[in-house]
Amino acid sequence: MSKIYEINENNEEYPQNLRKIQKHPPKLYVMGNVKILNNKSVAIVGSRDSTSYGEYYAYNFANTLSKLGITIVSRFS
Repeated sequence: MSKIYEINENNEEYPQNLRKIQKHPPKLYVMGNVKILNNKSVAIVGSRDSTSYGEYYAYNFANTLSKLGITIVSRFS
């Protein structure tokens, strides 16, 4: 498993666009490359009861976006 980083709003890596939100989260937990947090990004939200069809297309959608240089943001647990 990758290392999980805690980044607070005072860190240089904290996303600039997120700072613009009035009630932005004071800290983030990041797994992966923290240097890409200011790239263009899209959030992908899943379902607890996903189908294999949905998982297939979500994976391919995220894969295509990442190949275009778009950062994928998702909640993980």
